[in-house]
Amino acid sequence: MTPVTITQIPVGEIHCQREPYSRELKTSCIACSEKPDKKGFYHVKLHDTVLFPEGGGQPYDTGFIDDIQVYNVQRKKLEHIHYTKQPVPVGQQVFVKLDWERRFDHMQQHSGQHLLSAVLEQEPYFIETGSWNLGATKSYIELESGEKKQRMPTAEELKQVQKHINQLILDAAPFLVHTETNNDSTNKPDSLPEDYVGGGTIRHIEIKGIDRGNACCGTHIKHTGHLQSLKLLHSEKARGGNTRLFFIFGQRVTDTLDASLIVSKQLNTLLSVPQESFVENVTKLQQARTTNQKTAKRLMGELAIYITNDIATQLKGKSVVSLYREDADMEFLQLISFAIRDQKLVDNNAEMNRAVVLAAGEKHVGGPVIILASSDAIIQQVAKTVMAGLDIKGGGKGRWQGKAKNWKGIDEVQKQLDQLTV
Repeated sequence: MTPVTITQIPVGEIHCQREPYSRELKTSCIACSEKPDKKGFYHVKLHDTVLFPEGGGQPYDTGFIDDIQVYNVQRKKLEHIHYTKQPVPVGQQVFVKLDWERRFDHMQQHSGQHLLSAVLEQEPYFIETGSWNLGATKSYIELESGEKKQRMPTAEELKQVQKHINQLILDAAPFLVHTETNNDSTNKPDSLPEDYVGGGTIRHIEIKGIDRGNACCGTHIKHTGHLQSLKLLHSEKARGGNTRLFFIFGQRVTDTLDASLIVSKQLNTLLSVPQESFVENVTKLQQARTTNQKTAKRLMGELAIYITNDIATQLKGKSVVSLYREDADMEFLQLISFAIRDQKLVDNNAEMNRAVVLAAGEKHVGGPVIILASSDAIIQQVAKTVMAGLDIKGGGKGRWQGKAKNWKGIDEVQKQLDQLTV
């Protein structure tokens, strides 16, 4: 770093935490690494910043320093480091601009998590949140039902929680920030990172009339009204018997509804029924599919026996028979191979040496091949001919199995197999 005499405003007091709705800031660059790191990033220190460094479960902000893109912002003790792919001139005034859409989404999810956890921790639920995660499309809180033996909310209770929180959103209860100086020991919350030392500010977030306050370094909305709305999604089991409850707030609710409507319209076109009939229609299709699969399996078995009988007839006149079907797959080849085994067409006890080559798949994409013969020596002899004429790999004793990348040359290989004596 090439430093200048201006010091950096420490994390806990930076502009984005004091004024979370600010989108731009004039400040100065006080240090920049001389060379990029192994990942190609310069490490830039600004006197103050409107870009939030990752912490408290809230992702980092992105934006620009003048026209230089900021890809990441991280906290190092009480410092805030901006990661760019171009150096920033040290000692000069710079203009910092925030990706506001990304930030406001993070604020909605983070503040929403505080509200959701506060409601669940109170009467009549008394369920504590152990941790949380802010995801790219949905977030979750982890409810500690393991060691603490907490009960989990029922489906009906979650329905009431959602209704209650959406009413609190309409009430527009203020989010208040309280600060105190970090004494490193006497007042340090358990949630504070171990390297948050050497002073700094501890911030507590209060939701007026709802939550008395939790230590948090994140950026938060002005009042619950800016959460817009809550939708609880689903829950799943986590480690230690805990439960993850997934949720979305604000614009994510609208985005999720938009995506659902698009899918609904597509299904409406495909199924030719209204949305309320989707489940009934799909159930009928699944039942029809099951019936069709059973019918197809029976017919495939009958066809496999018919083909096997034809192979048996051909083996009376030659020692090697090959079959290639472009419309078949491995399952069909297995049926034929089982029928060949049942009819003992290539057993070691057969009256003469014999081999059968079965291949399937479209010509340009290739597919499986099975070689059955009355001895391993014959299998290897036939496999050598097959591999010489096709782009194929495989192996095995008692039964050779492989896969071709394509069936280019299959016609010539079949001619060679017709003339082969084993």
